[in-house]
Amino acid sequence: MQTEGHGTSAGVGSGLQINNFINTSGVPAPRPAADQPAVAADRPSPVWNLRTRDPNFAGRGSELAELRARLSSGGAAAVQAVHGLGGVGKTQLALEYAYRHRADYDVVWWISAEQSGAIGEQFSALGIALGVLDAQVDSVIAQSKVKEYLRSRDRWLLIFDNAERPDDLRPWLPDGAGHVLVTSRTTAWGQLARTLELDVLPRTEAVELLTLRLTRISATEAARLAEDLGDLPLALAQSASYLAEFGMSVADYRQVLREETRAVLDEGQPAGYPHSLAAAATLSITALGAKDPAALAVLHLCAFLAPEPVPTDLVVTIARHADLHLENLAPLAQIIDKPLQRQRSISAVGASGLARVELGTITVHRLVQAIVRDQIESAVAAELRTRIEAALGTVDPGDPRDAATWPQWSMVLPHLLAADPAYTDNPDLRLRARNAIVYLICRGDSRAAQQLADNLYQEWKKRHGPDDVDTLRAATELVWAYRDLGQLDRLRPLIDDTLTRQIDILGHDHPDTLRTASDLAVVHSELGNYQRAREINEDVYGRRVRLLGEDHPETLQTGSNLAVSHSRLGNYRWAREINEDVYGRRVRLLGEDHPDTLASATNFATTLADAGELRRASEVAEDVYRRAVRVLGVDHPNTLDIASNLSNVLHGVGKSKRAFEVGEDVYRRRLRVLGEDHPDTLFSVVYFARLMAQRGQLLPARRLAESAHRKLRTNLGGEHPYTREARTVLDRIVAAMGGRQSTGKARRRR
Repeated sequence: MQTEGHGTSAGVGSGLQINNFINTSGVPAPRPAADQPAVAADRPSPVWNLRTRDPNFAGRGSELAELRARLSSGGAAAVQAVHGLGGVGKTQLALEYAYRHRADYDVVWWISAEQSGAIGEQFSALGIALGVLDAQVDSVIAQSKVKEYLRSRDRWLLIFDNAERPDDLRPWLPDGAGHVLVTSRTTAWGQLARTLELDVLPRTEAVELLTLRLTRISATEAARLAEDLGDLPLALAQSASYLAEFGMSVADYRQVLREETRAVLDEGQPAGYPHSLAAAATLSITALGAKDPAALAVLHLCAFLAPEPVPTDLVVTIARHADLHLENLAPLAQIIDKPLQRQRSISAVGASGLARVELGTITVHRLVQAIVRDQIESAVAAELRTRIEAALGTVDPGDPRDAATWPQWSMVLPHLLAADPAYTDNPDLRLRARNAIVYLICRGDSRAAQQLADNLYQEWKKRHGPDDVDTLRAATELVWAYRDLGQLDRLRPLIDDTLTRQIDILGHDHPDTLRTASDLAVVHSELGNYQRAREINEDVYGRRVRLLGEDHPETLQTGSNLAVSHSRLGNYRWAREINEDVYGRRVRLLGEDHPDTLASATNFATTLADAGELRRASEVAEDVYRRAVRVLGVDHPNTLDIASNLSNVLHGVGKSKRAFEVGEDVYRRRLRVLGEDHPDTLFSVVYFARLMAQRGQLLPARRLAESAHRKLRTNLGGEHPYTREARTVLDRIVAAMGGRQSTGKARRRR
């Protein structure tokens, strides 16, 4: 089996206690009634000032267990800080922890730490409850008396909620053997406490939260709503509260959420929360702008990107290419080229609870983005979008066919898509979008590539016409995605139409025309028209050598495809010579680990086996498989092609046991990765059935071969080479079950 390649080279906020509503009066909660035990697993501890817990608390089991393990690890007062975005559930987690473990403490005291000046008053209230103070006293005395009392005891828990800075808490921390739990929007707690970052809920827990609060919602509806809400606990609770109160359908609510995000996030008041999400976020945004206008400008930029990590250098690039004299961005002009000041402003966005800032990235939740965008005047927002599109068009992660560029592509891709390139008039952004399709295909994500390519092709065809160069290029990438998905019936009409238009508009020698012609040759090969594939490949190869030279990546790709055509026609000597030449050039030009080099290596191994050089073929096949697993991953479609070739070569050199193991692994992985009806999966089924039969497993082999033959005949037709191969294997298995032995060699493919 040889591989043929694509024709392309290719609580939110300050003042924002999103989930931090607490008793700030400084007055301890009422003690239990006389007829109730003072301490019980299901009742408050003797000294206790916590409000009622959320009866519908859901999830967070692993985080609660981690908190308990950390706080119980022994030693001096254990200090644990829980940090994360506003609205992510930090306060609710701390409250739930206290209730679940209240039998382990004699003292549990909640302190609102957002305003550091109010901590002393709350310490005084604790001192009165403990009996070490007779009345409200000076905070210095309260601090001393309470810390002295706790220093000699170990069954106590202090919770400092919504703290902003470690230095604000340091003077108040007892050094006894009790526990301290801090919740904060900021991350800078490493020198004072162990830290636990709280993220949005896993989808299963988000669904659980909704279904607990809305008994009539289906799991499917809950999952869709949770996705729209980005799994943010406050948004989930608020939406559930609104739906329960007003009886709106989930579908209608989701529609309103898309169209009027800020308005709907101002509705619904979940119990225990001081503000709606919109109100809380607005408070934080206002406070951020007053404290650091440049930080607010960073937030405005990120609001028009994806709700995924934005690399700091991408923020810088966008800011430099955008017009920093725009009203919303002007404060950035003073700091954009000053790394320390710039990072200070970016950190301020994180400290506000409006974003997560870590490891050179900033992430803003989708709902916060929507609230920020809603506050920007429409004309300014439109101008911002245009500037960001232009800036994104200049961001080039590199050749999407080169695996070394994939980490950069993975970071940039969400933000390219957030700019909605189907509707852009910026030619550079359209180019990046097309390269993004190639990246997705090369990474092995053909379904996402097909969806993006189809979206671009259909929209560009409507906006710019079917003969537009970008429309035709999008069609070329869509063809490749269809081919990788095995959707040959959708592929052929599109590629014929695209090539005809390109020849008429651009001519036979234009790079775009040659790219599509190269793809057409691959399609003919997939359909079993090997002679026609060879003719087209020879023509394209000759043109590319003349126009681009022998070492150009597109020339080498066509040379590789031409070698495959010769191999499938039985011209093994020609195939070996071409494959060896292309492989050598790719090693020299691209390096041994480039995906194109790996494809050439596996093709070379196959032609070595065809030429009878079995030992060398086995060595090359094993080496390229190890490289593919390391570079691409074990489930990448190209790795599975390479593994399939390896199994075939191993079988040829007599290593039947390992050939069977690799063949079975390829079959099962393709079934999972590509689906049961993909042509590559069906070929693997046929090949594995043959291996099973040779091991004497005739009945299961027959069942597999019959199923594959039936599907191939339906999907590709009775005369396709894959179908004929399946028929041959099936006939031999049936014959073997009648007493005759199966012989013959599996036909190599793709």
